[in-house]
Amino acid sequence: MKDGDQKAFEQLYERYWPEVYAMIYRRICDRETTKDIVQEIFINLWRYRDRIIAERSLAPWLNVTAKKQAISWYRKQTSTRQREMLYQQDGTLPTSSTILEAKELQDLLDSEVEKMPVNMKQAFQLSRYENKSIKEIAAELSLSEQTVRNNISMALERLRSQTRKFYSEPANLAGVLAVLLTKI
Repeated sequence: MKDGDQKAFEQLYERYWPEVYAMIYRRICDRETTKDIVQEIFINLWRYRDRIIAERSLAPWLNVTAKKQAISWYRKQTSTRQREMLYQQDGTLPTSSTILEAKELQDLLDSEVEKMPVNMKQAFQLSRYENKSIKEIAAELSLSEQTVRNNISMALERLRSQTRKFYSEPANLAGVLAVLLTKI
């Protein structure tokens, strides 16, 4: 796999995917989120394959990575809930500049979605806007479930990248996200 052998990667994927999925699902208890996290782990495995050191087995690296990803997910969930509670308790209305920033961010994200290749765009929209499962999307688009997962992961990475460019400090997103969440 380190030399770019895709078949070797596929074999590793088939061998370890159920184990990694089970580890994360036990901690998170959300199937779609777990699938997204597992997908991200394997994308990073392929992307950084030349940097990963595994002498006999890849299992220890995958175990550590799965644990870190689950912890990261919990931290994000906790901080999001805290921000939402802060805005609800505070009772303040978003300022016009925050509303404008939220609109600009939404326009940026919409623009990025429009630039995506057709399959990626469709898979992302069906997943995030219509809440369809990977299996439903794969059937509707006549793609493999793995291709759908890959497309959604790549779409999310593109959107994260655009968001990082738009805001240099993640804390600046709090007000904008509050406005966006009220619209959803």
